[in-house]
Amino acid sequence: MNATKTLLAAAVAASPLMANALELEDYLVANSSYDDAFVAGSLNITEPAGDAEGEQVGYDYVINADYEKVFSTLPRSWGYSVGFNATGEKPTSDTTAVTDENGITTSIPTVDTEDWGISLEGVIDNYFHQSPYPKAFWFGQGLYISQDSLPDDAISASIGLGYGRVYNATPLAKVIRIVEELNEEGLLTGPIPDSIALETAEIIDREDEFKSRFGEDEYKPDYYAAIEAALARSGALRDGKFGALGAITVDEVLEDEPISTRRHGWVVRLGAGFQASDLSGLSDNDPKLLAQFEYAKPFGYKGQFINVFSFEPVFGDETLTNFRNDMSYTYEVTDMIDWINTWTLTYSDGEDGNGDDLETTTHNVTSRYSFDLGNKLDYFVGLNLTQTDIDPNEPDSIGDSPGIRLESGFNYRLK
Repeated sequence: MNATKTLLAAAVAASPLMANALELEDYLVANSSYDDAFVAGSLNITEPAGDAEGEQVGYDYVINADYEKVFSTLPRSWGYSVGFNATGEKPTSDTTAVTDENGITTSIPTVDTEDWGISLEGVIDNYFHQSPYPKAFWFGQGLYISQDSLPDDAISASIGLGYGRVYNATPLAKVIRIVEELNEEGLLTGPIPDSIALETAEIIDREDEFKSRFGEDEYKPDYYAAIEAALARSGALRDGKFGALGAITVDEVLEDEPISTRRHGWVVRLGAGFQASDLSGLSDNDPKLLAQFEYAKPFGYKGQFINVFSFEPVFGDETLTNFRNDMSYTYEVTDMIDWINTWTLTYSDGEDGNGDDLETTTHNVTSRYSFDLGNKLDYFVGLNLTQTDIDPNEPDSIGDSPGIRLESGFNYRLK
């Protein structure tokens, strides 16, 4: 008998979890919402950019707090984000030896530095969902950034037209994780049909609705019962119910195990607006144009690629062109470990009132591993490389080699 049970458990574990080749991109539900919130702090070892000789290793700290909320319905998608950052650096020596192009070495003093900033951003897309082009929309967005070390705040607003839609597939990723865990616990007798998985994902997506109906502290029994009923309709849930072990498993996946946001689709926006001020101090209530493109694609159940491009030429007495591209790829190594990679390219080209050209290019590349420690606390370790070229006509003046920072710290997930 024991041998029979062992063989049955092995067969269940080896069986496919889904009846067909279900993909995250199959989740096309417009009615969705998600929020991400975290506070992260790290103490880093730094090797600065440049060719300075002598003591080059210093220490710095970085604190970041971010909150993002996105709502989506068939006629409208809108969201906002709030961010805070603080940094400080303490060199390991009072002076640094610098050798110029003539071979002359001089000592320059090093100083402690501190900086902090805040950001607020909001966007709304209003879809013409009853028209022949249901993915067409008009949009409005606003941005405010303040950084203590920079000469001015960035304040801007834009309106325009767009096309496309990005869907939140995180609920389906949670279903796949739940099915995987139930299967490992021997609580499934066969694969889950794709239609049932999609139906269960829609129920998970309605968590805010259950909280509203039953209360923040009392909604879980009804919420989990609805998930249980959906999976039971597949006929693959052993005894037709979770039982104590299944309920604990579902709660661990939805509450304790981190699942990064999964999205798919693309959106393009073209519009116009005004730049009330800019971090560089060049803009002063000037008109501008806006072009944006966002693309998101999951790779299997584990990988997520996101790229956001924006181009904003500002017209006025002092011209300014801003280009930014944010690229990221996250891979779920295990249920408790994520590999996170980002590359941010920013380019600013302006001309001040004296006709002097001000051009800056910055690359920022990070690669880190994030380890879940439980209770929404993560430990991360990784590498950050930053290179900035301020004067393209004198590339050796600054940014001729990247600044390298070894990062390690903790991240507390509020949501």
